[in-house]
Amino acid sequence: MCVNLGDILHESYKIIALLGQGGFARTYTAAQINKPNNPLCVVKEIPFPSSNDPRVLERGRTRFETEANALRRLGNNSRIPELFDRFEANNHFYYLVQEYVQGHPLSQELTAGERWNEKKTVAFLREVLEILKSVHQENIIHRDITPSNLIRRETDKKIVLIDFGAVKEISTFTSNSTGEIFTSQAIGTRGYMPAEQYNPRSLPQPYNDIYALGIIAIQALTGQRPINLPQDPETGEIVWDYSTPDRPAVQVSDKLKNIITKMVRFHFQDRYQSVDEVLQDLDLPIVPGPELPKTSRKLRSGFRWLLLGVAGIAACGAIVLLIPRIRPLIPIISPQPTLPTLSADGVSSGEKLLVQTSALWSKQRGINEFADSNYPEALKLLKQSWREDRRDPETLIYINNALLKAINAEYYTIAIVVPIRRNQNGSILNANLAEELLRGIAQAQTEVNLGLIQPNDSSNKDFPGQGFLEPKAIRKKGLKVIIADDGNIKSYAVKRANYLVAQPDIIAVIGHYTSDMTVETVDIYNQNQLVAISPGSTTEELTRKPRKFFFRTAPTTSREAESLVNQLIAVGEKKAAVFYNPNSPFSASLWEEFKKQFETQGGATFRVSNYYDLSKNNFNAKAAIKEVEKAGKTALLVIPDGQVTNSLENAIEMIKINSDRNWIVGPWTLYEQRTLEVAKELKSIEKLGVSVFWHPLISFDKKFPQNADKLWGGPVNTRSALTYDAARTLIKALEMQPEPSREGMQKTLAAPNFKAEGATGIIEFDSKTGNRKNPPQRVAHLVPCSKEQFGVKFVPIEFPTAAAAGLNCD
Repeated sequence: MCVNLGDILHESYKIIALLGQGGFARTYTAAQINKPNNPLCVVKEIPFPSSNDPRVLERGRTRFETEANALRRLGNNSRIPELFDRFEANNHFYYLVQEYVQGHPLSQELTAGERWNEKKTVAFLREVLEILKSVHQENIIHRDITPSNLIRRETDKKIVLIDFGAVKEISTFTSNSTGEIFTSQAIGTRGYMPAEQYNPRSLPQPYNDIYALGIIAIQALTGQRPINLPQDPETGEIVWDYSTPDRPAVQVSDKLKNIITKMVRFHFQDRYQSVDEVLQDLDLPIVPGPELPKTSRKLRSGFRWLLLGVAGIAACGAIVLLIPRIRPLIPIISPQPTLPTLSADGVSSGEKLLVQTSALWSKQRGINEFADSNYPEALKLLKQSWREDRRDPETLIYINNALLKAINAEYYTIAIVVPIRRNQNGSILNANLAEELLRGIAQAQTEVNLGLIQPNDSSNKDFPGQGFLEPKAIRKKGLKVIIADDGNIKSYAVKRANYLVAQPDIIAVIGHYTSDMTVETVDIYNQNQLVAISPGSTTEELTRKPRKFFFRTAPTTSREAESLVNQLIAVGEKKAAVFYNPNSPFSASLWEEFKKQFETQGGATFRVSNYYDLSKNNFNAKAAIKEVEKAGKTALLVIPDGQVTNSLENAIEMIKINSDRNWIVGPWTLYEQRTLEVAKELKSIEKLGVSVFWHPLISFDKKFPQNADKLWGGPVNTRSALTYDAARTLIKALEMQPEPSREGMQKTLAAPNFKAEGATGIIEFDSKTGNRKNPPQRVAHLVPCSKEQFGVKFVPIEFPTAAAAGLNCD
């Protein structure tokens, strides 16, 4: 086990504090108790390789000694911490003891929005390049140059280079069936790593470190973290010299711009190959360039923003970015300033990485092979990625699509539109919502395609789901799924809808998830006679103006409001203050329906002046609660939208501030891990009711939650169940048609005899509105359960305790 504060290692070093922690090592400050005045030092703790293969452990021990000797040599350089000691302890860890450098990391100097001038940036480059020159002369590559690993020493204000990546590689050693010993994960930090470094088997080279240093120079000049800089999707090149109305172009000479651009070229062969080459170019006279015109560089419509990541004290694990084919970058100058946007082709069946927050190297290689139409190899690599990360639904969908191509199967094609949430600059905020939706369709797709695998097909004995999912081929045909990302942004949703309706092979679409995006796109699908079945849109606006080709597996807001009203009446609440997003079709519709039903049952509703709009950036939860308290005994109806704005974060903050004083009820958008995280901080949270449409304890299809748990290695939620049901509905409609067509899908779904069975129940539709008949409706509450991650768990409210719900919490 890891050391604890106060422990004494090697009879010499007393652990004082945890300095940093990453996926490969921990770093502590310690006191050297055997020296006068107990001077500080740094202790790095590196786990043994997890393999039981004695050869792997021996390789790890040999590498540890090699790297320790290298660090001892490098310590002769005053700009690299001296190595004091090395040893093994606790039967599980290697330890390095190094000089403690009093100072601050460079990350503290790289303040967002503040730019360095050219003189300061050049001086910084020279200083670090000189350090790297001595490192590379020892045939050592740092592999993790980041602002956090460059320390500004307090005594002389010089930069010191710390935290070499090679020693952390030791814990990643493993072996395969052939006895080969290799590194299983790439070492480095997202955003500062070049593309080739994501391959854990690539040999470290000087141009790896040169790239990382160039990225830091760009960060200094632009005042932008790597996460906020776009890449050309066709070349992979960083684009950093553009301007926008609120962001003037970088004022540096063309010479320095060319040097830095060459340092960070996507392909390593186009980069500087040695530090000496960079220093030589820097030594040439630098002539300040003319002031750039106040126009902006227009980024091609194909640009995608990739999450490059944030530096930490210790290196994080390997996360693979999209590696495109190499083409020359030809910037287009436009007199009209435009912000970088999402790629217009944010659609993929396996040839692109859409969920860019993280990906294993095997997944990225599989995607590359898929893009090159090498489907057998793509299938092999994607299955390898699946074994390493079974929670990734994008991988499972791509596995299914690769199988169809690899075995030359006939298949039907459907699409799903999900929101990968993004920051305003286009970088990914999180993909949790999208992944929850994708798990449902991926599970249904896998059931279909398992029916195509022949008993004697030994190459697919490892196909996910075998042995517990029931094979359900559609009359001997498979199911292909295309993923589209609407980002929960209306303009992107419209682009995706226009693209999908133009693809003749797509026979139906699942989506959009939020009412906001559905209202914006429903007419596009309807006019092009393509069925769109939403697993999440509940607004009554779609009922008042029905479309022939629109259906939904989720209940409408009138049904959701009914369950929330009944809950408040049941606990004796007669007054409710509402907080919602008045500009959201879902949020406004649920408020309207709740108000009507609650007042019909004798309740009173009101909005707190100036505080009811959850979508405001300056929403003040504490002030809102104080205003509610002035009204006496009052319940709260909190209705965040479907993560289109920050209203969910504001709603959860209200739950935290309320702290179980008033009853709070809200929609299924609150059925979130973040709600559980807040609940963990509170003494109790008994006065919270959240509407749900499905829960494992009340699943209509009893096998669905069990199978989901086996498939994904953990439970799924309501969103996954509703998307599964949408997919099962389309599959049933395909089965009922001799020759499936777009028009045939609509007629089949609207037919009075149509029925499909799903996780949430029997699925039938009102032929006039497309609404689901007799949809499920429940309210969930939180019960304490110590074995759960956050100490509480959502269960249907008819189960008053964890024991009543059958949970093992002791």
